[in-house]
Amino acid sequence: MLLSTDLARLTLLGAPSVHPREREKVVLAKGRMDIVQDVYISELVVLNTNTHIETVLFEAPKEGELPSDHSPRWSPNGDLLAFIRKVGVNDELWVYRPSSGSIHALTPKWKVKDFIWSPDSRTIVFTSRVNEINTTAYTVKRIRYKLDGEGMTNGYTHLFEVDVESSEISRITAVESDHGNPAFSADGQSLYYTVDYPDGVDLVKNPQIHVQNRVDGSTTVIAPDVKSVSALVPLPNGSLLGSGKKHTPNSAEFDQWFQVEPGEKEYWLQGNVDVPLGYHVISDSKRTGINTAVVHHAASEFIFFVGTYEGRQSIYRLDSTSSQVAALPLVLNVIAFAVEYCDTREFTVVFVGDAMDRPGELYRAVWKDQNPVQVERITGYNEEMLQQVSSVEVHEHFYKTPDGLTIQGWTMELLKKEASPCAGTILMIHGGPHLAYGHSFHFDFWYLASRGYRIVFCNPRGSYGYGQAFSYGVVGEWGGKDVQDILGFLEDVSAADKFVAEEPLYVMGGSYGGYLVNWLIGHDHRFKAAVTERSICNLYSKIGNSDLGFQINLYELGGQFDLWNDEEHIMDRSPIRYAEQVSTPVLILHGELDHRCPIEQGEQWFLALKRLGKDAEFIRFPGASHAMASSGRPQQRLARLDAVADWFTKNV
Repeated sequence: MLLSTDLARLTLLGAPSVHPREREKVVLAKGRMDIVQDVYISELVVLNTNTHIETVLFEAPKEGELPSDHSPRWSPNGDLLAFIRKVGVNDELWVYRPSSGSIHALTPKWKVKDFIWSPDSRTIVFTSRVNEINTTAYTVKRIRYKLDGEGMTNGYTHLFEVDVESSEISRITAVESDHGNPAFSADGQSLYYTVDYPDGVDLVKNPQIHVQNRVDGSTTVIAPDVKSVSALVPLPNGSLLGSGKKHTPNSAEFDQWFQVEPGEKEYWLQGNVDVPLGYHVISDSKRTGINTAVVHHAASEFIFFVGTYEGRQSIYRLDSTSSQVAALPLVLNVIAFAVEYCDTREFTVVFVGDAMDRPGELYRAVWKDQNPVQVERITGYNEEMLQQVSSVEVHEHFYKTPDGLTIQGWTMELLKKEASPCAGTILMIHGGPHLAYGHSFHFDFWYLASRGYRIVFCNPRGSYGYGQAFSYGVVGEWGGKDVQDILGFLEDVSAADKFVAEEPLYVMGGSYGGYLVNWLIGHDHRFKAAVTERSICNLYSKIGNSDLGFQINLYELGGQFDLWNDEEHIMDRSPIRYAEQVSTPVLILHGELDHRCPIEQGEQWFLALKRLGKDAEFIRFPGASHAMASSGRPQQRLARLDAVADWFTKNV
C-alpha cells in the first residue's frame, strides 16, 4: 500500500532543451520533493540520448542551500545556457558558460515569467511584472488586480532585455497593459510581442501585435480581429503565424492558428484541426517550470505544437507553407518536448512522457516516411518505485448519452486483488470544466487504488479533446447535462463491470469538480461520503471576488446573466441554495490564498452545512493557492492525501 510520503519518491522532469550543434545533448531540470524542508528541489542535468549518460551541470550547493534550477534553454549558437534559479521568492534569470564552467545571475531580485534568446545569442528578452504595491496602502489600478498563484498583481507584465555580457537591463514596453509572447524574426531585426489591453481597459482582451524594428527603434501595430493570442511565429517571408481565439477569450473556445500577411487582414488556417492547442490533461505529478506548447523549427519551416485529443496530449506538426497538420502517433502522453531534427520526410523529438501507470520519463521519438514511430526511453528515474508498489489495471469505457454524445472514461483498481473485498468506488470529477482526465500519471489515483478503492473517472461534455462543439456543450449547463453525463457514465460502468451494490460509493472533485460534488450531494443521496476541494458553492459571490469570476463564470452561465439583473438564476445554479437537502458527510479542503475559487466559498459551504446540522469538516491550508493539490508545498500535499484517506475510511 502506498503512503502519502511516497509522493516524495517521484522524480519530476522539466522541459528539455536540445543543443543546437550537438543534438545528442539534452538539458532539463530533474526535480523531487523534500518533505522535511517542505520545498521542491531541482537540478539541471545533461543527458546524452545516444549513451543515456547523465551529467549534473553544477556542483552541489553549500550546506543548508537547496538547488532550485529549472527551465534551461541553450543559446542559438550553443555557447551559453540560460535558466531560471529560484532565489528566495524570486525566479531569477541566470546564464551558464560551459567553456569556463561559470554561472552568474543576469536579473538578481527580479521575478522572471518567461524568456527567449535573441538570434545572435547576445541578449535575452524576458517578461516580468511591474507591480505598484507597497506594504502600507496602494490604489487598485486595474480590474485584474490579483491572479491565483501570483497574488496581488496591481501592475502589468512588461518586456525587458538583458545583455548577457554586461548584465545591463533595458525596458522595451511602456503601455499600461499586459505584454507577452515575444518572438524574434529569423534575422533578429524585428521583435514581435502582444499587447493585451491597448485601450487601457482590462475587462476583456482586445489584443494588438506590436513589431519593433531593432535597427531604427520604430514600432508598427497589427490589430487582428482575435479575442486572445497565445503564441507568435514570424515567418521568413514577412508573414506572421499566431495562435489564439476567434470568438471569445474564454477557455471554452480552442486556441487555433491564424496568419497575417503584411498589410492584410488575418485569416484562419484551413488546416486547423478540431483540437485545442496546449497542455490540458490533468496530472498531479509534473513540475516543469516554463513549458512552451509551440516550437518553431526555423531550419525546416515546420511548427510543432501540443494539442489535446481524447485524453492524451500529442505533438502536431504544422507545415507553414501548405498549412497541413500531421499528428505524431505517440501512445504516451506528452508533458513537454523539444525538436531535435526535422525535414520533409523525417522528424525527431525528445519529450517527457507519462501514462496512467507510469510517471514521466524522457523519451526520444523518430518518425520517418510515415512509418511506425520509433520510441526509445532515455531515463528510468521512477522505475525502482514502480517495481516496489502494487500494479493497477486500467479499463477504458465509452458511454453513449441519451442525446447522442460519447463520453470517454476509465476505471482503475489494483491488478491483484487480495481476499478482502473492494473498499468502495470513488467517483472522481475533474476541474475546468475545460480540461480533461486521460493518459497521465495521477499519484492521487494510485494512492487511493492501493488502499483498495476502485477509481472511476470520465470526461463529461465541456471537457477538452473531443471537438469544439463538445467543449461548448457545458456552457449554460453547469449542474445539468454535465451531471447527467457523469452519473450516466457511472451507472453504465457499474452495470458493465458488475460493481457490488453493497460496496460504498464516494465522490471527490476539485474546483469546477468541487462545484459538481457540492451540487450532487444536494440533489443525489447515493454517496456514503464526499470530498470537495477548492470548490464553488455560491456563484453570485464568486463572480465578484475571484480573479477571473467576472469573466469565466458569467460566460459559463450562458453569457446573458449578471449580478444586477439575474440574481435568481445565478443563485439557482449555486449549490448553497440546496444545502438543506445535503445528507452526505462532506470534507471541505481549501487553500487560504486561492484567488481562483477564493476560500470564502469553502467558508460559506462549511458554515451553511454546520448551521443546518450536517456532517461537515473543514480543513484550511495557509498560504496555499488554487494549484495546491498538484504543485503546492510538499507537507500540505501529504496532509491533503492523509485527510482524504482518513475521511473515506471513517465513512464506511
